[in-house]
Amino acid sequence: MKSGIMLRASIRAAVVFTVLAALSAGCAAKIPTDALRLKESSLELRAKQSRIFEVESETAILAASVAVIQDMEYNLDYIEKPLGVLSASKKVDADSGSEKAGLITMDVLCAMTGGSCGYYATASDEQVISLTLVVLPSLARPGNYVARVTVQYVVFDKQGRVKKRSTIEDAKVYEQIFANLSKSLFLGGTE
Repeated sequence: MKSGIMLRASIRAAVVFTVLAALSAGCAAKIPTDALRLKESSLELRAKQSRIFEVESETAILAASVAVIQDMEYNLDYIEKPLGVLSASKKVDADSGSEKAGLITMDVLCAMTGGSCGYYATASDEQVISLTLVVLPSLARPGNYVARVTVQYVVFDKQGRVKKRSTIEDAKVYEQIFANLSKSLFLGGTE
């Protein structure tokens, strides 16, 4: 009886020691000094994605954005007026004739050797493009509002698996969105 109690106590002590050792080992890792510093490229991207507008409220920018986004064939996913956030998306066909031809050729060659490879199932099928707009009061220019647009896309294969995911960084895309938004607001945005 006494040996059973001692065995349980030693197991408990071993478990506690192991947990404490694991926790203390995790605390010993040092955080790199630049871990929380933004890269220059992310600051450049933020500049492309942002414009300052001189309007009476963020609601005016959100209302004008709805029309602009719908003209660009996006479907409105949600608007959160108190937070100044708008999100929209659209599905686009991502089929590529040359990609399909190559994958079908690979499947035929594979079938000729007696295998079933399923290369065609990895072909791009559709892509979902998501657009998010955030409007906040400008800290640099009181009475003005900063609008920031981000655009991402996800490409899916024929089986619905994610094939590629990325943020659009092309300045022309953002320039066109802000030009349309400026026209909709009947004023010009500044950088």
